[in-house]
Amino acid sequence: MKRIKVVGIILICLMLLSIILYYLYLNYYISPIPVIETVNINNENKLIIKYKLDENRYRNKIHYIVKNDDVIPNINDKWILSKNNEVSIDLAKDTYYVYLKNEDNKIIKVDNTENLGKITTVNINKEKVYIAVNGTYNVTATFDGIGKIQDKVNWYSEDESIAKVDENGKITGIKKGTTKVSAEIMNEKATVDVIVTNLITVRPKKFNSKKSYLPCGKYSKADNDLLDEILKDRINDAGYKTRAGAVEAARFLALEFPYKIRYFSENGRGSTNGVDGEGRYYHVGLYLDESRYSSIKKKSAGPKTWGCSLYSRPSHGYRSNGLDCSGFVSWAMLNGGFDVGDIGAGLAPHKDLTDYGVRTKFNASVVKSGKVKVGDLLSSGGIQGGHIAMIVGEDNNYYYVAESLWTPPNVAVVIIPYSKKDLFKRYYYVMLMDSYYKEDGNLTKLWY
Repeated sequence: MKRIKVVGIILICLMLLSIILYYLYLNYYISPIPVIETVNINNENKLIIKYKLDENRYRNKIHYIVKNDDVIPNINDKWILSKNNEVSIDLAKDTYYVYLKNEDNKIIKVDNTENLGKITTVNINKEKVYIAVNGTYNVTATFDGIGKIQDKVNWYSEDESIAKVDENGKITGIKKGTTKVSAEIMNEKATVDVIVTNLITVRPKKFNSKKSYLPCGKYSKADNDLLDEILKDRINDAGYKTRAGAVEAARFLALEFPYKIRYFSENGRGSTNGVDGEGRYYHVGLYLDESRYSSIKKKSAGPKTWGCSLYSRPSHGYRSNGLDCSGFVSWAMLNGGFDVGDIGAGLAPHKDLTDYGVRTKFNASVVKSGKVKVGDLLSSGGIQGGHIAMIVGEDNNYYYVAESLWTPPNVAVVIIPYSKKDLFKRYYYVMLMDSYYKEDGNLTKLWY
């Protein structure tokens, strides 16, 4: 009996020893599996994974691997040792699958890392846009990000009673006023200021010959300033100091400005008697308010802004001030970024607008050659003087010519379509301007 008790005690001791040894084995010989605590992207655009372990001595013995697909890694792949119970991964624009491995080569997947992403930048291609009432303007948004990101841009207007925007960034002016339009994607957005104004009109597909002549004193200094901003913005969009920039200045004055600028026989110019602003205005911007008088260095009968009555010495009478033909073309060139000088037109020995580019006799073969482009100048020739104009549009059958005409019904800056079959009967020379402009910019054959 006594022997049985001893055997029993021994068995109990062996059982307890087995339990103790098993416990020690579990704790000292089997590496614990990390438990994920947090997974997020920090302010430095790193993916941070924090985990915990029951045993501190395994603190720096957890390895990790990053993959761009969902194929489970092999234990012999290139694993990276983590530090301080944390994994830090530099993110790019990609999808990330992260796995952890303990000392016993037990592999676990970190959930949801492949769905994490962050937009780092959003940009709109304009800071400010100017739109006529009922007019439209297309803006675009670009963005960059890290991790898995969406590519859907959400557009919205702060005040849809002033301007609306569709899902593609097309803004429509509703009524006069200012608002903001934003492009938002995931966690970031960018904003553009929108100015809807009645100082400009929606560009028609053809010149509106019925629009009124500019009246005297129509615009305030603030109006003139804003119109100058819009003109500059349009030219910058087209490309300042490019062919398209010069064309845009001419298009703006003839199409987007709501009044006709009357033809006025000049009282002088910078290259002759130095008179300024009387049939010409060789300055950047529009000549609509008396605040612009400070730019006038010499006068004859002026100063008077466009639209105001002024004595024309060549015409021997009072007319509404405006631009003659070379005054219009030189103004457009200057505003487009080309300082041609305040000069006239013709084939005289002194320098004039026909001396820019390659002066070429205009005929059917030149038309067929394809060398003639929007932005080239046209001249009717003449030793004592001549008419000068600019091509501002082209389609299969017509050149659209911007010019300041002195004969009814439109004694004004206009755009006239001329058939390609007979335009050279009116204009004897074309100035091919590639060598002068050097760059086309964002040139379009038509303005719509």
